[in-house]
Amino acid sequence: MNVSNTISEIKKNYNDRFWWRERIQERAVSPVLKTIYAKEGADVSSRDWDNLLILDACRSDMFESVVGTSEFDEYRTVRSQGSSSPDWISANFADRELGDIVYITANPWVAKEAPSSFHKIVDVWAEEQEEGSNLDTTELAQRDLATSPAATVTAQRLNTATKKVATEYPNKRYIVHYFQPHAPCIGNRDGSIKDETEMDLLLHPGKPLYEDRVDREDVWTAYEENLAYVITHAQHLAEELGGKSVFTADHGELFGDWLWPFPIRGYAHPQGLHHPKLINVPWAEKTVGSRRNIRSGPVAKTETTSEDVTQQLEKLGYL
Repeated sequence: MNVSNTISEIKKNYNDRFWWRERIQERAVSPVLKTIYAKEGADVSSRDWDNLLILDACRSDMFESVVGTSEFDEYRTVRSQGSSSPDWISANFADRELGDIVYITANPWVAKEAPSSFHKIVDVWAEEQEEGSNLDTTELAQRDLATSPAATVTAQRLNTATKKVATEYPNKRYIVHYFQPHAPCIGNRDGSIKDETEMDLLLHPGKPLYEDRVDREDVWTAYEENLAYVITHAQHLAEELGGKSVFTADHGELFGDWLWPFPIRGYAHPQGLHHPKLINVPWAEKTVGSRRNIRSGPVAKTETTSEDVTQQLEKLGYL
């Protein structure tokens, strides 16, 4: 432990109650919950699918209420190997050679945690930055919500990237990692932001929720809208790609849920926090047409630079 850094952090955050509760959660709550819920999670790459569609931060109970389960061939919940994207990506893919998978992602953690594990990584967020976006003219972009892809173009850009991949790599499995329903909550927004309260709701509602600056019902509704928004595009993509698609999540989300047996509530999706609402995720299967003939191949390192990854993670509020 770097004592000087610790002292500096304490001085900087001395009056921040949320910072203190996060430290208590990290040092005391997480180890206990890990012991209580210490069960093996699903190794997603070893399971049977052609297309794995990741709905980032999607709780199983929200999936069941917003999306439903009746239209799928099979539905169940599975235990995730992580409570956050870096946890999940590292546990499932780091230091492995998965030459049968092309990973198309709006989440920059893939390039950081598993940069050399796949036949190819398509960093949609990085390509969007290079190409420029029509969203630069909207208020959402001006306020730099940073989510990638963004607003109503989100899944359209992912779909375009995936269709290109399907043409170039017809004998691979595809992981398509959407950023929604993870905040920013853009599912029912036209680009306008009314006030600071709505901005708190859009960006990272965990701390505002803890501080009672936003209502839990409003945050829950915003996430439902984000899920309803992205699932439409994910389902359409599954129909176009064909084969066996699985709709799942890397982790869930906490909206002030009690961290039993501790008398405190949890928010967002902290790393290493093994709470049922974070690690129990949907697993919905649907097969369209015939299955693909999958062939493995060599793995390659992502072409995205570590500097670009760090910059995007900073924009998203992770670093």
